[in-house]
Amino acid sequence: MMNEYYIYIATAIILVLIFYIIRLRMRLHNMQERKERLIKEAYFNPVTNLPNKKNIKFVFDEQIDRTLRHNQSFLILAIKMNNYHQLKNQSTELVNEFMYEASNIIIKSTRNEDLVAHIYDDIFIILFNEYLEEDNSHIVIERLQKGFSENPVDIDASYDVSMGLTKYPNDGTDSETLIEKAIAKAESKQF
Repeated sequence: MMNEYYIYIATAIILVLIFYIIRLRMRLHNMQERKERLIKEAYFNPVTNLPNKKNIKFVFDEQIDRTLRHNQSFLILAIKMNNYHQLKNQSTELVNEFMYEASNIIIKSTRNEDLVAHIYDDIFIILFNEYLEEDNSHIVIERLQKGFSENPVDIDASYDVSMGLTKYPNDGTDSETLIEKAIAKAESKQF
């Protein structure tokens, strides 16, 4: 009788421990998912899932270091969606679809080794690696222009896009300067 009592108590303790271990594992799993979601929200644009400005800063710094080591240069292209705010005033859903499709056009138009980022609501950046010569950048730019002119989005709007190209180190030696100058060129439509 006493042995049965001890077996019953031991079984109850084991079941309680299993329950708490399962709950602890679930909490740890939920914490890990939250952490991953927070990291994604911090470093990626929620609409396009492209790297955002915080994320691209790290890549820029690595690119600058690599370029200095190899005595090379690299190009940055800013792409401004000029009708973004007009579309946003019509519908948030519409502008989100518009930007998502724009990101697909940009990705399809670039090379695998180039980085595409969505750094502001209406601005994308392409960070070309150091092996793209300035003379050859027009090939990518022409693909972008063709992609935007074909307008694959099934909405009542067309792409009004302007672009600005900057070069490291000619136009600046840090990421902020290069990005801001590329954006300024895109906004002034200087190219």
